[in-house]
Amino acid sequence: MKIKFTLIDLLLLLMVFFWGANISVIKVALRHFHPAVFNCLRFILASGTMLILYRKVFRDPVDKKELGKLLILGILGNTVYQFLFIGGVSLTYVSHASILLGTSPIFTAGLSSMLGHEKVTRKIWYCIFLSFSGVILIVFGAGDIQAGTFRSTLGDLCVVLASLIWSIYTTFSKKIVNEYSWQHYILYTLIFGTIFLVPASIPSFFKQDWSTLRYYDWAAVLYSSLLALVFGYSAWYYSVRRIGSTRTSVYANLTPVAGLAVGMTFLGDRLSLLQWIGTAVILSGLVLIRMTKPAPSERDAQLTEVPEP
Repeated sequence: MKIKFTLIDLLLLLMVFFWGANISVIKVALRHFHPAVFNCLRFILASGTMLILYRKVFRDPVDKKELGKLLILGILGNTVYQFLFIGGVSLTYVSHASILLGTSPIFTAGLSSMLGHEKVTRKIWYCIFLSFSGVILIVFGAGDIQAGTFRSTLGDLCVVLASLIWSIYTTFSKKIVNEYSWQHYILYTLIFGTIFLVPASIPSFFKQDWSTLRYYDWAAVLYSSLLALVFGYSAWYYSVRRIGSTRTSVYANLTPVAGLAVGMTFLGDRLSLLQWIGTAVILSGLVLIRMTKPAPSERDAQLTEVPEP
C-alpha cells in the first residue's frame, strides 16, 4: 500500500520538532533570563497572538458556571504547571525533561480511570506500571552524586509534578471541549493562566539583569511562544479534527525522542546506562498504550489530550 505524505504529516512533523527543540531553546535562554521572566514574556506574547487568531470564540460566550472551572483549570494548566515546568528545566538536563514530560498520558489514564471518565483496561495498567518504572530509572539513574545530581533530581521531580498537573488540566477539559470547542478551552484557560502568571512574575523582573540578554535570548522568547505554544496547539488540534486523535498521537510520541536528540546534539547532554534503560522502558510503555485498542469512551477522552509544550 502506497503511503501518501500530506500537509497534515508536514504540520505534525514540524510540531514534533518545535516541541522537542523547545526544551533546549528554553535551557539556553535561561542562562541569561530569569525563569519567571522568560515564562511571563512568552505567555504574554502567546496569549496576545491567540486572542487575535481565535477572537471569534467570543461570539459564542461560555456560560458563567463554566467560567469558574476554566479559571481554576487555567491557573493549574498555565500558571502552576509553567512554574514547575520552567523551574524543572532550569535545574535538570534537557534529556531528562524531554523524556519525563512524555509521562503525561500515563497520569491522564490513571486520573481518568479513578474519576470514572473512561475505562482503563488491565493491559493499560500494566503499561502504566512499566512506564513508572522507567520514570524512577530516569530520575534516580544518574551515577555521579558529586556532580550536582541532587539539583538535577530536584528538577526531574518538578518536571514529573508538572506532568501530573498537566494531566489534571487535560482530564477535566473533556466536557468543555465537547460542549463548546477546543479554541474556547485553550483561549480561556491560556488567558486566565496568564493573568495570574504575570503578577506572580513581577518581582523577578526587578532581579533580571537586562544587560546580559543577547539577540538569541529574545529569539528564544519568540520561538517558545509563537512556534511551541501557538503553532503547536493549533497544529495538534487541527490534525485531531482532520485525521483523528489516535493517528495524531502517534506523532506526539516522537516529541520526547526529538527533545533527546536536540539536547544531546547541541547541548552535549548524556545519559547513564540506567537512564538509557529508563528511556527505553518509558517509550515502550507509551507505545504499548497507543497500540491498545481504546474503548468507545476512551476515544472521546483522547480528543482532549494535548502534550505539554
